Amino acid sequence: MQDRHKIHIALPRRPAIRSALENALQAASNLHLGNYDLTDNIDDAEVVVTDSETQSNEIGRLPDSVKYLQLIDCGSGTPNMTGDGLTVANASSLLVHDPADWAIDQWREIARRSSRTRQKGPNVAGIIGFGSLGYELGKQLNELGAKIWVNDIRTPKQMSFQSVGARRSSLDLLMSQSDIVFVAVHHGPTSDPLLSRRELGLLTIGATVINMSGEKVVDREAIKTLNEYQERNIDYREMPSDLGSASASRRPRATTSWVLDNLGNYALNHQPRSIVEHVTHPKAGDPAFWASRMHPRQTPV
Repeated sequence: MQDRHKIHIALPRRPAIRSALENALQAASNLHLGNYDLTDNIDDAEVVVTDSETQSNEIGRLPDSVKYLQLIDCGSGTPNMTGDGLTVANASSLLVHDPADWAIDQWREIARRSSRTRQKGPNVAGIIGFGSLGYELGKQLNELGAKIWVNDIRTPKQMSFQSVGARRSSLDLLMSQSDIVFVAVHHGPTSDPLLSRRELGLLTIGATVINMSGEKVVDREAIKTLNEYQERNIDYREMPSDLGSASASRRPRATTSWVLDNLGNYALNHQPRSIVEHVTHPKAGDPAFWASRMHPRQTPV
């Protein structure tokens, strides 16, 4: 008989999903899901299901007993709040369309504004990070006829660049060539910030930065300084932090099914979907980073 795993569900803002998960786990009698016990005490839990906001603002650092963190949104789990040996998975592959649609709406707005002022529209797009979100952005931008540059430290899924008409480039080249830059990376110790004054200073006048990775990834004060003292006119936009979890709430049945499948995978020692890997973009010339583990992306884009 398999060991029973204690699971703690912390979803105070998503009662429909919490209730559906609890009912499914309590009712399950098959081997796939029947080896879980719900617990109210997170200190006893091996598995925690929550959203990014709750983890960041209420849970804080997870206890050492937790070996698997399942986020119901597109978050990554703050690295300094998780211990070694912890597997983190989210639902980004399920929910990626909403943040991508939000970003493309920003693109369309900028294009409309450019046409009204008779300025050149944004026809060169840079995507930093080519996971689920970056790939979805690439598909939509390709349909809009954009020229696409991509920067990612990982080896992407085979042929994924070609399928969206994108070209891989260095970060510096991407920043200097793009009318609009989409930032879609996990926040981590080497991306705090990823775009500092040096990188932002490479942007052309009037370029736009769409940040989908959290406020610490882009140095907003540097943008303010560049705009005030060098008249760069950089347009900065940041995705609402709750967009991913709100997307999950609009799809409670699909999200619940996704989480249950991942819990079953974990219980059977199979790899859950949408694994989060906390290897982020390095700061320039950081030998500690380049000496760390790096391997091709194993999960589907």
